[in-house]
Amino acid sequence: MDDLTNSENPIKLVPFLIFTALLAITPATAAGSHADKYQPIPNQPAGTLQPVGTTEYRLLIDVLKAPPHDHDDIQRRQRRRRLAPYQLCLLCKCCSATTCTSMPCCFGIDCQLPNKPFGVCAFVPRTCNCTNCTTSV
Repeated sequence: MDDLTNSENPIKLVPFLIFTALLAITPATAAGSHADKYQPIPNQPAGTLQPVGTTEYRLLIDVLKAPPHDHDDIQRRQRRRRLAPYQLCLLCKCCSATTCTSMPCCFGIDCQLPNKPFGVCAFVPRTCNCTNCTTSV
């Protein structure tokens, strides 16, 4: 038992030496081996991010036209952020009485679907031959 508590025991010294050797070696190899893979994009100022896709959030500025009922209603309206209806322009099939053709359509979100539980929503086509869904409602 006295041999294990002796400070000159080499068994206690080996893990300490291995640990310090790993600490000394790891930062040097990590910086050297991967430094060439992570280069900044040329002609980009430092710290700028490039978006992958476009995201558009639009606020409705006008408040509900009906007058508020009480003080709680006023506070709720001031806290709530009103967003414009989200619409998406995608290719769909539009049909008349005699022919059908594929053209861009404005799709909107519909959350009041028959025979579906509350909270189930779907994209449904709203208008055919759209050029810009933000102008067609």
